[in-house]
Amino acid sequence: MSTPLWVVELAERFWAATGVKAAGGSPSPPPFPRDLRGAMAFALPLGLDDPPRLCIDTVNAWLARRDLPCRLGGRNRPLRACLMAYGGAGLVLLDGADPPAEQRFSLAHEVAHFLVDYWQPRERAVARLGPTVLKVLDGQRPPTAAERVDALLAQVPLGVHVHLMDRTPDGHPAGLAEDAAERRADLLALELLAPRDAVEAALGALGGPRRHAEIAALLVEQFGLPPAIAAAYAATFAPAAPGRSFLRQLGLAP
Repeated sequence: MSTPLWVVELAERFWAATGVKAAGGSPSPPPFPRDLRGAMAFALPLGLDDPPRLCIDTVNAWLARRDLPCRLGGRNRPLRACLMAYGGAGLVLLDGADPPAEQRFSLAHEVAHFLVDYWQPRERAVARLGPTVLKVLDGQRPPTAAERVDALLAQVPLGVHVHLMDRTPDGHPAGLAEDAAERRADLLALELLAPRDAVEAALGALGGPRRHAEIAALLVEQFGLPPAIAAAYAATFAPAAPGRSFLRQLGLAP
């Protein structure tokens, strides 16, 4: 399994934006395990706060204390993290009571959401429609008929960004759009924290084929991933069990 090219390129662009260079002048990501707090501050217009026991009610209380008019809808539920973006900038809230590994991945996941679901669409809209379209994206005016046509042809969404947070009662994404957004964010988060090339190099240094549990342990210990995320990611590196059909490997057969 390979990482999609757009994921690799966007991760490289993020590290280039941090301004940190290696001796040869190329972008130099930090050593593993990586924490994006410092890099994010250099690369993106993103703020960060980590109140404990994060949930929808605490986010709304946080917003109310700062006289910010927006509120999250839906029933109250725990959150590992939350992203809010407006006017070309954003804010990530993390659950400060989470273990460091969970916070590391949650932050990378929200940075990925900001880049894929907010920053890139704004860039595409400006490139296609010009800087005046930013007032449309920020809800300051409705789009003109010409802007609607141009946006449709360019597949650029117009309107205020709404983070896709709707969930089913058991905590899964509520629809196809939410599920696709979460999968994209997970892919980029993993490439930022544990790039496939780096993981394969680490596995190669160990020598010999590695079982799933060993790969998961390496992802936890060397790359700082949470155990559940490491276990899922490890499955993409582990060799298929003997006798497993291709359809079964894809989860399409029992």
